[in-house]
Amino acid sequence: MEQEKLVQVKNLKKYYPVGGMGKKKVAKALDGVSFDIYAGETLGLVGESGCGKTTVGRAILRLISVTEGEIWFEDQNITNYSEKQMRPLRSQMQIIFQDPYGCLDPRKTVYDLIAAPLKLHGLKDREALRSRVLELMEEVGLRADYIDRYPHEFSGGQRQRIGIARAIAINPRLIVCDEPVSALDVSVQAQVINLIRKLQKEHGLTYLFISHDLRVIKHLCDRIVVMYLGTIVESGKKEDIYRTPAHPYTKALLSAVPEIGSDMGKTRTILQGDIPSPIDPPEGCRFHTRCPVATEKCAKEIPPRVDLGGGHFCCCHYCGNDSQNIR
Repeated sequence: MEQEKLVQVKNLKKYYPVGGMGKKKVAKALDGVSFDIYAGETLGLVGESGCGKTTVGRAILRLISVTEGEIWFEDQNITNYSEKQMRPLRSQMQIIFQDPYGCLDPRKTVYDLIAAPLKLHGLKDREALRSRVLELMEEVGLRADYIDRYPHEFSGGQRQRIGIARAIAINPRLIVCDEPVSALDVSVQAQVINLIRKLQKEHGLTYLFISHDLRVIKHLCDRIVVMYLGTIVESGKKEDIYRTPAHPYTKALLSAVPEIGSDMGKTRTILQGDIPSPIDPPEGCRFHTRCPVATEKCAKEIPPRVDLGGGHFCCCHYCGNDSQNIR
């Protein structure tokens, strides 16, 4: 039975104009990104800072407009929907932000913060509102007597639980998790990750999980999309990405993941140089300026999207070539 495609991103481009008078340049935050998100799965979106991960998430939620391409949610092309057209879909698409304090209004109590989306989508009865807020607080592990407290009275992990309660309040189908644990202590990260997994099982949620932490991605995600400088370089099932990575960039990322008790014989691939500017990306393969196995062909020709089988794709001229086995 074919899986339901909840979200389809097709050749997505997002360009930002830069420079002053007379300088017509653009920063290519996204440049031809395509992938699907299946209902009920967790799709991981990984890459270095500045590669375009957050831009993808915000574009899917229509928090920003796009320059070119299409975004489909269920069977609707929402690419050019107005805010009025998006309003009925907002209850189906939510976000958990990276900063658990910056996303909460410091003047509002926990009750006000969690009740806001409920009110916006039609729940007006005071008793029903308070009952629903208390139910959500219990679900995310917050005590009932916290209901009248303010954000500054909570730890980072507790604030993120408030954000999660707010995100699930109106029973969405899709939640974009924009690095939701990167600002938390490691011990708290594990608690929040387990909560996110539990809520997915209980509510049948679909996640787009954005992160640069490959350990978190390995724990949570079903499939992975690897981004570099506004483009996708590799995608596939979690098992394929971790066991048989095909792109030199993916291999370099995985070589940097610390593993307790197994690092003694591990060789790390240190990428040379800085990430090029999205205003003037390299010709050919965008990774060739830092790639340890790049050839003259890489500097001239854009690599094709190679199907390695089983839903595993790689954008490299030498995918599967043993001579570029980077560990």
